[in-house]
Amino acid sequence: MKKIFFTSAVVLFLFAGLENAIAQNSYTAKKDVTLKFKGEDGTNSCAVVWNSDKHVYYAVIAGNADYPLETFSQSGNLQYNGTTGVDVRGLWYNSKSAKLEGNGAGDVGFFAYSLNASGEPRDAEIVLSGQHQPDFQSVGAFDSGKQMIYYYIDGSIKTYKRKSGKESKSFDLKNIPSGTSSLNGTTVVFTGRKGEELGVLDYENQKVYLCDLKGNYKASVSFPSNAVTSDMFRFSFANGKIWLYDVDSRSWSGYSF
Repeated sequence: MKKIFFTSAVVLFLFAGLENAIAQNSYTAKKDVTLKFKGEDGTNSCAVVWNSDKHVYYAVIAGNADYPLETFSQSGNLQYNGTTGVDVRGLWYNSKSAKLEGNGAGDVGFFAYSLNASGEPRDAEIVLSGQHQPDFQSVGAFDSGKQMIYYYIDGSIKTYKRKSGKESKSFDLKNIPSGTSSLNGTTVVFTGRKGEELGVLDYENQKVYLCDLKGNYKASVSFPSNAVTSDMFRFSFANGKIWLYDVDSRSWSGYSF
């Protein structure tokens, strides 16, 4: 009886491992749109945002309140050229408030831009000051359904409530193929894809690893060999696409998968 029980346990263990392996998907990314900055200030672009109501993209450069915040059509044509007015890190469109929102560097806090009829941003307003993020450089990723903000730091994901700014929970990333030493250190993306909601960038192997909301590795996305990947900032997700920023050409490339 003991031998049968032991054999059954081994079979179940192996089956669980096989089931998990089968569940892990592999995607190939293809570049299909480019957003090129007109503004010449700053280096590290940190976010691309899709406004699903106005059908426009926003792109922003981190590091200074005078750095570019620009708006583009769905096909990538420049529509608006302005400045951030705040030292931006994360940026997102909140459909509930109908505003462009984000988190700033350090203790800048959460901020918001009102938008005109064309979706162009107006002056930034601080809506919740203080450091509501794990690190000075943290780039927030927004889950509009849960009204939660996700951050990546040192192999873990930390979540904060958009309304209060308080930390909600944290969890480690699990079974990342490369480990976490070659992951972009500032940024996690929220995809909204069921079971593959979170993405982290392996800048050495030119891959994005998709995980569920418990941190379990579920899928990988591979990029062409000429894709530009970075260890900080320069990685985003918007309108169903992964975005990578090339500092030399000052342009974001959007990849569908």
